[in-house]
Amino acid sequence: MTRLNFTLSDALPSLPKSGMPVTIITGFLGSGKTTLLNQILQNKDNLKIAVLVNEFGDINIDEQLLISVDSDMIELDNGCICCTINDGLVNAVYRVLEREEKVDYLVIETTGLADPLPIILTFLGTELKFLTRLDSVITVVDASTFDAEHFDSNAALSQIRYGDMVILNKIDLATEEKISELKAFIEDIKPGFRILESEYGQVSLPLILDIGLTQTDNYQTEISEFRRNKSAFNNHLENDGFNFISFESDRPFEIEKFEYFLSEQLSNNIFRAKGILWFQESPSRHIFQLSGPRYDLQSDDWTTQPKNELVFIGRNLDESLIKQQLNECLVDLVIRNKFRLPNLPW
Repeated sequence: MTRLNFTLSDALPSLPKSGMPVTIITGFLGSGKTTLLNQILQNKDNLKIAVLVNEFGDINIDEQLLISVDSDMIELDNGCICCTINDGLVNAVYRVLEREEKVDYLVIETTGLADPLPIILTFLGTELKFLTRLDSVITVVDASTFDAEHFDSNAALSQIRYGDMVILNKIDLATEEKISELKAFIEDIKPGFRILESEYGQVSLPLILDIGLTQTDNYQTEISEFRRNKSAFNNHLENDGFNFISFESDRPFEIEKFEYFLSEQLSNNIFRAKGILWFQESPSRHIFQLSGPRYDLQSDDWTTQPKNELVFIGRNLDESLIKQQLNECLVDLVIRNKFRLPNLPW
């Protein structure tokens, strides 16, 4: 199947003079939200974009996949802003709005286990409605793994139910029959849904930014309830019983041991993993992504002190066992000190 290519030769529509437009990117674990977000940042033309990321876990891997940061708000090399939602969504948005240099567009990436409705209502049912304009809610779906019983997750279905558009991602990994079945399933949940297909999150930006799909009138009942009882909507992480395990180490992994962990020890209850890996055999930083049975490693240069940082997300995960297995993948300190190699980053 031909990989989708695109350019921004067709300029984005003119953005409104008031009310910063907002796009919410949602989608289940491993669907490709961060990949789509990186595509937006790399092809934003002259837009100054702010990005809010909300990570599930106590290590913010997604933020590092966008750019290495040392604080919860940083200006990227391309003029964009990256901010984590550490102190509440409304406060994070205000911090973007209060910047001296005007931001043209705000993009929010939800955690893969989030019900997007509370985030939508925060923009439609609070004072933010006077300062921002919710443009669209984009739901990213992994075309190769998604099904009607997707990990028994209510959040996965809510992400479709409250979306304005679905991007069927990873179509190169799905059969035509599976794609047709998914489209029929999505159409049954939300008739007339706009559906785009993509590989690697590659979608032309004029199709997803400033498209005016969110219809506020459709949320009047929810907005009224939200204003009466915000606490009932305050759970931005509907986790359906999922849990996470975070792992950090200042020692490198041995490649052979880590491969054994992935092929022989990895729990079937782990549905998503991501991280930054440091191997004794390589001077490079390795970006690790696992979704279901598939995993991918990409390498680049270290810009910080090398270390291992991993987050595993699944259901009923045994934290002590997984951490023990990962510790067994680390380089033995005695061997490391005895056979230290000059071209490696330690």
